[in-house]
Amino acid sequence: MVMRRLSAIPRRHAALAVLSVLVLVTVGVLVVVGRDAGESENGSGGKATGSEGSAGGWPAEPPARICGNQDVLGKGPAEPPDGAVVVPEGDNSAIELDLRAEDTTFWFAPGVHTLSPDEFGQIIPGDGSTFVGAPGAILDGKRINRYAFTGEADGVTIRYLTVRNFVAPMNEGVVNQNDGSNWVVEYSTITGNEGAGLMAGAPGNTYRYNCIKDNGQYGINACCGTDAEPVTGLVLDHNEITGNNTGDWENRVEGCGCTGGVKFWINDDVQVTNNWVHRNRGTGLWFDNNNTGVVIEHNVIADNDGNAVFLEAGYDARVRYNNIQRNAIVAGKEFQRRGDAFPVPAIYISENGSPRGFGLENTPTVISDNNFENNWGGVAMWENPDRYCGSTAHTHPPYCTVKVDLYDDAKCEAGAEDVIPRSIGDKYRCRWSTENNVVENNVFRIDKQAIGQGCANGDFCGISGVFGGYGTYPAFPGYEVPWRVTFEQGNVFRNNQYYGDWQFAGFQPSKPDGDRVTWEEWTSPAPDVPRTYTDDNRPATFGQDEGSTYSLAP
Repeated sequence: MVMRRLSAIPRRHAALAVLSVLVLVTVGVLVVVGRDAGESENGSGGKATGSEGSAGGWPAEPPARICGNQDVLGKGPAEPPDGAVVVPEGDNSAIELDLRAEDTTFWFAPGVHTLSPDEFGQIIPGDGSTFVGAPGAILDGKRINRYAFTGEADGVTIRYLTVRNFVAPMNEGVVNQNDGSNWVVEYSTITGNEGAGLMAGAPGNTYRYNCIKDNGQYGINACCGTDAEPVTGLVLDHNEITGNNTGDWENRVEGCGCTGGVKFWINDDVQVTNNWVHRNRGTGLWFDNNNTGVVIEHNVIADNDGNAVFLEAGYDARVRYNNIQRNAIVAGKEFQRRGDAFPVPAIYISENGSPRGFGLENTPTVISDNNFENNWGGVAMWENPDRYCGSTAHTHPPYCTVKVDLYDDAKCEAGAEDVIPRSIGDKYRCRWSTENNVVENNVFRIDKQAIGQGCANGDFCGISGVFGGYGTYPAFPGYEVPWRVTFEQGNVFRNNQYYGDWQFAGFQPSKPDGDRVTWEEWTSPAPDVPRTYTDDNRPATFGQDEGSTYSLAP
């Protein structure tokens, strides 16, 4: 689907996305629901079958054990390929200009390779060039060079190299810093760098079978493209993405929303398959701002400090057949310590979904056939009434809804609240919405004692739900958005299996008395939506999880 951006994103803002899971706006009050959205166009049909996975199943073991695995990483050619230019071990600064040749294969000999001893020592590839490492070939920035591979060349291939100790600034990256198109990076180790290990912009990048480990900000920053176009056709397959955000940037820059395993900003048609995304400081996979056509399948996403998957301020996605374990425990315990009742889930959907009738690839957005095990929470869908184009509470200015086919962008560009949304006939056009999201055929397991302090014997963890905030701006005041997101926007849970002490959030994060929604309240028939919304007519039942089962035994 064609998309356009309102303006190009400066690189210094390439990863900026507020509303981090640790700086969520919370509004205490009540419960959840969603009427039947009809059969999922991309649903799998049938119920999940148990811990072994459903038909086609989630991976029981990580599909990409790459880091340190010489059977994958150590098979570079021991001798130069025919016609290759040999890059000798040691100081390569004298031949940096030679490495710019087009349509040339460069073979890096075994050992450590270094570049010019200043911050801008770097390799600027030519179109169609290939950089391949012999076993043991390492490109080392020595904590001096900012970037390893830069420039806007097309069709570059990098394989069997270790890239380490480069010091890219915040929101910049070490490999493919300038977002070249049609790059392939494979069988390589990108580790111990500052900034992002890899950038991914423009069309057609494929990153596969890599170890992307212990980088300072992101493992990958999939951001922005060029010429005001989205990142298109990105493929991330069979990578191990672990230990990233060693710089702990959320604590260094309050509210930056700029960390984690992978951050996606304005992507179209992205495939994230068969990866092991684990132990990142922050969110595992964060899709922020006008992403569309997202596919996340057959991954193991485990032990990340924040959400496993965060779908924010964007559009359609398909999240299926993933094994999602022990995520958001660090973030959840922080919420619990400060008494914040906002649910911290494994999959967090915030102003994201699949409006019907606009040719989106995945309508509805489907979260299906996944295994959730001992995460801090399950799946939470949230909509902030005050987050819309032109609102002073909008967290992504100047960016707004950008689909040419979906919304009239020109009418959404103005920044003044007295212009948007009053200037258009349909005030819902210039806002993202949590809409048409179906959660089905998943297995949710939680053992609160196993998660430990902060979760055991409490009601801060083990929460799923659909809820909104109280509107404080005139366009969407009071309880309008909580009623809409809970009952009128096609957000549905169904045919799931729950094991353990699960509770729910609906309408708002908690009830007026601070309690959560019980299974009985969650599944009892939903009320009619009232014509007016007051404190006296809050919903008490939600009509969710038709066909689902619930057992207190974990």
